[in-house]
Amino acid sequence: PIKAPESVSTIITAESIFYKGVYYQIGDVVSVVDEQDGKTYYAQIRGFIQDQYCEKSAALTWLIPTQASPKDCFDAASYIIGPEEDLPRKMEYLEFVCHAPSEYFKSRSSPFPTVPTRPEKGYIWTHVGPTPAISIKETVTNNL
Repeated sequence: PIKAPESVSTIITAESIFYKGVYYQIGDVVSVVDEQDGKTYYAQIRGFIQDQYCEKSAALTWLIPTQASPKDCFDAASYIIGPEEDLPRKMEYLEFVCHAPSEYFKSRSSPFPTVPTRPEKGYIWTHVGPTPAISIKETVTNNL
C-alpha cells in the first residue's frame, strides 16, 4: 500500500454557477442582510470562486443607494457603483435579486471603456435615438 498524496488547495473561477436552484451570472445583483443591524444591502457579483470542497463564493461590488432609492425594494436605476470587496462571500449568505449586465452600474464618464470587449450573451444592447438604416439594396450591391 502507498500513502495517498496530501490534498492541495485548488480554486476554480467561473463566469456562472448554479447554486440551490438559482443560476447566477457575473453582473447579477444580490442582497445581503447584516447580522448586526438587520438591514438589507445590495451588491453586484464580479466573479465566482469554488474551492476543493465545492464551497462556492462570490466577489462583490457594493451598490450605494441614492436619495431616490426606495426603502422596501431594489430599483437598479437609483443605485450607484460602490467599493469593491477584497474577500469573497459565501453563496449561502447571498440572496438573488435580479440579473443585470456586468457594466450596468459603471460610470458613463469613466476614462476607461465601459462597452464590453466581447458580446455578453443574453442581453440586448441598444441606444435611444435615431439610428442610420442601411437598405437591403445597398447591402446586396456592396457584397457583390
